[in-house]
Amino acid sequence: MRVQIDVEEGNSIVATAECEASADDTVELVISNAAGQLGLEAEEILLDLSAGEERFERGKRVGDFGRGHRWKHRRTCINLHFETEAKEHKFPASATWARVHHWGCNQFHIPHDLCANLELRLGSPTGPALNEKKQIGYHPGCEVVWLVKPGPEPNGAGC
Repeated sequence: MRVQIDVEEGNSIVATAECEASADDTVELVISNAAGQLGLEAEEILLDLSAGEERFERGKRVGDFGRGHRWKHRRTCINLHFETEAKEHKFPASATWARVHHWGCNQFHIPHDLCANLELRLGSPTGPALNEKKQIGYHPGCEVVWLVKPGPEPNGAGC
């Protein structure tokens, strides 16, 4: 069977790959064959892959999924700021905010021990803190996020 994998960013398809697959092939095998055509890493694609409303799971066979042969990988844009620098990257919508934190520390060349003390803030350096265990989610535009040193506790020091 022919499988088509679309990469969706914003509200549009930005890349498409087509490949042959049998019902016995694993989803990972199909994605590893298509990743090069899409210019993405297979691991990232697997973080957010679906057919209709059905989410794909690792280790499953292509034949286990009943909804067609058109798959979708959704990505969301994050504009990450650190001090005076900013970098934009598209992450799988189902990835967690911890992935953004880790990526930012690598991109901005922040030493590991310093990075552990930084947190993500939505919209501005003083915006709400993001829970790194939560999924990024799907945003139509590019979400602005800051990597900052945590500020003082809002209610002052404890007793």
